[in-house]
Amino acid sequence: QQQQQQQQQHQHSTGTSSASSSSSAAIAGTNTGNSGSPPNRGWYRYDDNTTLYQMRGRIVEIAKDRDGSKFIQRRLQVANFAEMDIAFEEAVDDMEELWNDVYGNYILQGLLELGTDEMRDRIAEKIVDSGVVSLSTKVYGCRLIQKALDTLNKEDVANIVASVKGKVWLLVHDHNGNHVIQKSVTKINEFFHQSQGQEDTAEYERLLASLDIIIGEVTNNIKDLSVHPYGCRVVQRLIENCAGEQKAQVLDSISQGDLFEVLINHEYGNYVVQRILAYGRVSDRSAIFDAITTNILKLSKQKHSSNVVEMMLTYGDAGQRHAIIEEIINCYCVDQNFVNKSAAVSMSEDAYANYVMKTVLDILEEGPTRERLFDMLLSSLAELEKSPFAKQVVLRVKAYSQESAYG
Repeated sequence: QQQQQQQQQHQHSTGTSSASSSSSAAIAGTNTGNSGSPPNRGWYRYDDNTTLYQMRGRIVEIAKDRDGSKFIQRRLQVANFAEMDIAFEEAVDDMEELWNDVYGNYILQGLLELGTDEMRDRIAEKIVDSGVVSLSTKVYGCRLIQKALDTLNKEDVANIVASVKGKVWLLVHDHNGNHVIQKSVTKINEFFHQSQGQEDTAEYERLLASLDIIIGEVTNNIKDLSVHPYGCRVVQRLIENCAGEQKAQVLDSISQGDLFEVLINHEYGNYVVQRILAYGRVSDRSAIFDAITTNILKLSKQKHSSNVVEMMLTYGDAGQRHAIIEEIINCYCVDQNFVNKSAAVSMSEDAYANYVMKTVLDILEEGPTRERLFDMLLSSLAELEKSPFAKQVVLRVKAYSQESAYG
């Protein structure tokens, strides 16, 4: 009986295994069919033996599938232009279906990067005709626009940027659109740098005019945009990248509007001021210097303005740095226990001002001023060691003490 049971179990196991094998064979046969229309996307084996020729007529459908999109992207890397043209012709006819699709947009980006100039021109024309502004506000659409700006020629880029006229404010305030405006600013200025000596060409003039559209709408709303989480990024890109009259227009809109006092301690505006210190004119740095020297101690102890004070120490001229340091050395304040304390010690113990003090100690050159400041801090070393925020200052004071001992 045991032998019979074992035989039955063996037969049952063998039968199940055979059924499984038959099922697998049936699936494999379906997947490897070589004629007729595939019943579904899974029909394809995305391997080295598959080409875009086998996907003719279904490129758009397959591009919207995760694995299918990855495969097409890989094929575009190795395909000749004839094979690539299969993907292009089908994709360009249904661009609206692909350009904001989570997977499909990568096919269009791949064609922009790897395709012929004619392919790029046709994609650019379709983008402009269908609406740059609408596409720029979409999650994946804005990525396609940025890729287009990175890969297209000067004329196409100028046309795309010019098409946002009257909508710059809207795009700057948009979570996705602001990236398109930032990319437009950096790309056009990149073209300007490449075109040095060719400023009289028609292409150059078109680029100049398209960038003027952005600059005009930004400067007309400079206060609002400088304190906006996305707007401040666009203003920073303009300050970093623009040159000549265009840069002067942006800087003048800020300085003539007396905005420095508003921006210095603003959550977003302080980044604009920092960029002006790094990329602005001498007159702009002087205006910022005048704005912060009214109360160095207070501004150094505030989260956002302390960054501006640090940058002023880094980018200001020797006279401006000396004036700030002298103010710190000669100023005294009353702490929370109503004890008179030097500003240098008070700042060293502060959560934000300690970074300003660290910068001061790092930039000080050998001389009486450096000795006065370090000696002042050294006399309060025991107190500074108790502060959780003064660690970097303490390290520098101890290094100075050892240096003096061995000097």
